[in-house]
Amino acid sequence: MAGSGLNNFVTAGMKLSISKKLILSFLGLTLVILISTLGLARWSFEQGFLDYVNALEESRLKLVAASLSREYADAGNSWSGMNRQRFEGILWEHAPANLEEAVSMGRPPPRGLMLSVPGTVPSYPAGMEWARELGPPTALYTTQGELIAGSLPSAAETRPIRVPVLVDGEPVGELRSAPRRHFSLPQETAFSRQQWVTSGLIGIVSLMLALVVSLLLTRVLLAPIRRAISAIAQLSSGDYAVRLNEHRADELGQLMGDLDRLAHKLEESRSSRQRWLASISHELRTPVTVLIGEIETMKDGIRPLDMAQILSLDQEVSRLRRLIDDLYELSVSDIGGLRYSFAPVDLMQRVTAAVDGIRGRATDKGIDLQVSGETDKMISGDSQRLDQLFINLLENSLAYTDSPGRIDITLARRGTRIVVRIQDTPPGVDVDECEKLFEPLYRHEVSRSRRIAGVGLGLAICRNIVEAHQGTITATPSELGGLCIELVFPITAGT
Repeated sequence: MAGSGLNNFVTAGMKLSISKKLILSFLGLTLVILISTLGLARWSFEQGFLDYVNALEESRLKLVAASLSREYADAGNSWSGMNRQRFEGILWEHAPANLEEAVSMGRPPPRGLMLSVPGTVPSYPAGMEWARELGPPTALYTTQGELIAGSLPSAAETRPIRVPVLVDGEPVGELRSAPRRHFSLPQETAFSRQQWVTSGLIGIVSLMLALVVSLLLTRVLLAPIRRAISAIAQLSSGDYAVRLNEHRADELGQLMGDLDRLAHKLEESRSSRQRWLASISHELRTPVTVLIGEIETMKDGIRPLDMAQILSLDQEVSRLRRLIDDLYELSVSDIGGLRYSFAPVDLMQRVTAAVDGIRGRATDKGIDLQVSGETDKMISGDSQRLDQLFINLLENSLAYTDSPGRIDITLARRGTRIVVRIQDTPPGVDVDECEKLFEPLYRHEVSRSRRIAGVGLGLAICRNIVEAHQGTITATPSELGGLCIELVFPITAGT
């Protein structure tokens, strides 16, 4: 049963909203602070007040001790004349409520002083009223500790207030008084009760203020969270156009900024996916349509089934195969499925090998290839993937450069990195479209006209290969009027 009750309590706590949790936490913290503060203040007040009362009592005892020293001297340096009535009379002289005040209120003085007040009737009051007038219980002892007059409660005998009675600087007795350890007089009790009431009112007002402040703080703190929750709900429903546009310098501002960036990325991803599907459909449909058309013409007898037609069909099938291979390789590289065997690689050798591979076709097209920037620095890379990288880049540049033209490849060191730049002559690409060149199936159809059967997957694959080598690849307008591809690779330490 106890475990079930605990589980129900935990479950109920989990169902509380953040606003209720914040309010309860704030009120709980305020309540703990109030109880601690008021409790300590109350304890400090009582102790301080009692210390003050006991200090007054010690001052009173010093006055009583002065009177007793005179009595002792007048009696011939003896306590023989000291009795209860005389001792109470001296206490009355220095009592908190003096004689005139007592008489004016109709209360009789102690028996030891009745003769000094004309017109009084000899009587001694019963009860404890006179104890209050005479002060706390007080007793007079000899220097050997023998009781002379008065009395002390047994509890006060352990740690009483002690004041010596001195005659000519020598102790002849000792006054002992019971210290005050709690409020006993009606006035003190009433004052203490009033302090409790005041403390309670302060606590109630403080809790009410804490409740108001917690409500305001909760509303202020939760307003952006509610907007973020609403934005997340819209994102989960597919509305990626939502934007919070909050400019805050705290963690909530960072959260909202991250949500805006997430929405932007999701919107871009959906647009890219839609373009991808449309482009893939178009790229796949083109060779398939050509194949179907040529097969239909041969079936209808319009075209003969000869070697020329077979070569035409083979060309379209090869184009379709390359497209499928590129799609597979791109998907594998996107998910990190390409295998890399890293070893120290001379980047200049890899670039030179790629240039030699296309030099013949470049010469036939009227494109001049130039390689410059000797460097013997090594990078950690996969030779096979780097060959694929440079061949793809040079094939792309060769395909999109007008004849006659030029392609310059330069290698240079920049700090701890090697920079490879591939620049070609017109046609060029606008600055705002350079980054889009690395998107799968993206083409700049206006100035860099489409003149090959390949599809726009090469640069996307190149970017994945470069990133796998801890490098970067960027596209910018070329100084030669065409496109400039810049690759940056980290140099292997120690080379």
